[in-house]
Amino acid sequence: MTQTTLAMALAQGFQRHGVKRIFGVPGGGSALPIIDASKELGIEFILARSESAAAIMAAVTGELSGTPGVALACAGPGAASLTNGAAYAKLEQAPLLLLTDGPASTLHQRYDQNALYAPITKHQGRLTPEYGVTDVEEALSLTCRAPMGPVQMNINAAGAVAPATGNIGVPRGDDPPPSDETIAAAAALIEKSRRPLLLVGLEARYGAAPDWALRLAEALNCPVMATYKAKGVLPDRHPRMAGMFTGAASEFQAIDAADLILTFGVDPVEFIAAPWLHDAPIVEIRTADLPRMLLQPALRLIGPICATAEALLANDAGNSDWTSEAIEGLTKTITDRVAVSSNSHTAHSVTRAIVEAAPGRIRASVDAGAHMISAMSLIDADLPFGALKSNGLSTMGYALPAAIASALHDPEIPAVAITGDGGLMMCLAELTTAAEHGCGVITVVLNDSALSLIDVKQQVQKLDRTGVTFAPVDFAAIAQAMDIAAWKVGPGDDMTEAMRSAYAHGGPALIDVTIDASVYKEQVAALRG
Repeated sequence: MTQTTLAMALAQGFQRHGVKRIFGVPGGGSALPIIDASKELGIEFILARSESAAAIMAAVTGELSGTPGVALACAGPGAASLTNGAAYAKLEQAPLLLLTDGPASTLHQRYDQNALYAPITKHQGRLTPEYGVTDVEEALSLTCRAPMGPVQMNINAAGAVAPATGNIGVPRGDDPPPSDETIAAAAALIEKSRRPLLLVGLEARYGAAPDWALRLAEALNCPVMATYKAKGVLPDRHPRMAGMFTGAASEFQAIDAADLILTFGVDPVEFIAAPWLHDAPIVEIRTADLPRMLLQPALRLIGPICATAEALLANDAGNSDWTSEAIEGLTKTITDRVAVSSNSHTAHSVTRAIVEAAPGRIRASVDAGAHMISAMSLIDADLPFGALKSNGLSTMGYALPAAIASALHDPEIPAVAITGDGGLMMCLAELTTAAEHGCGVITVVLNDSALSLIDVKQQVQKLDRTGVTFAPVDFAAIAQAMDIAAWKVGPGDDMTEAMRSAYAHGGPALIDVTIDASVYKEQVAALRG
């Protein structure tokens, strides 16, 4: 048995689980003793400018570290504002603990906060001094238990400072691997295959999984495609990498050429909601028995994916006919279909400049929008989490908070936030968060005064252009007013030189580049078919 205040029990739990910092916007109540106890143990509190951004920062921190990200907010409006980050964490398997004050004890600001979070978290509850140590440990552990995801707990001010009791308990062991019979059945399908394809997803980013993904690819002598979340699990320049998997028409040649598809750590949320038009049987390898994919796999191998890969390789199956030339041809087909040209700057040329000017390894976070097609295609990632993107939720206002989380977690790796003007306006104040903490975040805002992806959809449906444009914004001037170095890049200006200057600056910086959005329609058509 242990006894301490509930706030200190939380801080000790953070320390036990490797939490280095917590994010949020306090409103008094339980947040203040939690922040104080955490500071006592060397855990930093990052004051964000909005709860939504705080939750995204915490979720991305959880992904990068493999330990729980932590965000806190006040009762009522604060708790409500954390939900975007909670939905991101639930759909994209990010370990995240959400601490919400209260709920309110009077009708003012009172609603059922646990019920609000029920659809978008793994678990909801309340931390109380009675058995508080036990509940803290269970909540933190649950965020990292397969499938990883968010846990939301209410905690009130009186409870936070009261003595807490309980014990840590015995950690839960790993889930068992698939049965020998299931492994043998999968090995038989692999042995029969002559053109297998390995598709890696978000669960393949952690621990030894990237190494096992590579071993599978080499043993099967097959091409590999990665979902947006799994970009970098195999380095983008690896000879077996055939490109990104988004479910779009640009990838059909690679998938149609396969006679067996192995999904390694792919979550159903990573498939776009479109008919599956391919005939090859699918062997699904993933950690947890969650809702199935849009299509019916021929076989499901549920359990720790590294142990599953090891068991498959022990069977020494695989008789692939793939050649390096064939894999290279698939890669070129996908790359060529998303390329665009213009006399002005485009998302394509801007991303090329970001890559060409880079002094070494960078980590790019990419916002939702039409620019993501070029950005995710051209950014080179040689390690998991080399590129960050909201895929399952596809939320705007993601890139800048994610880049701040990256800069805090890995300050030696330049963090580049690639965002549209619409996405940046949703979290513009977080530029001051980056400045306050000296984050080396370079925000590249593609300025076209429109929600361009929605604009394209409107054009395709032959609708009037309404509700997708806004007045021009001088983001460079705004950044400079926040004491952030900024550059404006017009149609005739050198984007690569501006990026070199931003990288050399070292501190937070912003590049406001005017782009030609007219190419998006053609590019989206080439991608989606």
